[in-house]
Amino acid sequence: MTIPPFLIPIAAGLFAQALKPLMSREWRQDQASRIDPRPRYGGMPSAHTAFATSIAATTAFVDGIHATTFALAIAFLILVLDDALRLRVFLSRFGIAINLLIPSLSAEDRSRIPPVERRIGHTIPEVLAGAVVGLAVTIAIWLLDT
Repeated sequence: MTIPPFLIPIAAGLFAQALKPLMSREWRQDQASRIDPRPRYGGMPSAHTAFATSIAATTAFVDGIHATTFALAIAFLILVLDDALRLRVFLSRFGIAINLLIPSLSAEDRSRIPPVERRIGHTIPEVLAGAVVGLAVTIAIWLLDT
């Protein structure tokens, strides 16, 4: 293999992130993205899931599924999935609550509050799409480079 294995998950994550503007209308139209165009959380597909899935797949290809490194990669994948599906969905509730309270503020106070994202978590389809993208990019690179 000529491509260093650590580059494969990076490519998978970047590819998934590049797909977001094409696949997620809500992600494109969010007010926060118009003001601050840097990549954000949420949207279809999950780039974090693509990255973590690619790490697990790359580790399986390089070290095998019986290696300790593969077990660690699966543990990392589980933590990322938990974050995407539970923790960040919980945190999104704060953005929703803040956005509901902003209209009750004075115009001066409203002008000092930056846009707050309503959604930073992922839905199950977004996570599944991220896993598919991560696995597909990993397999494609692996087959093209071996």
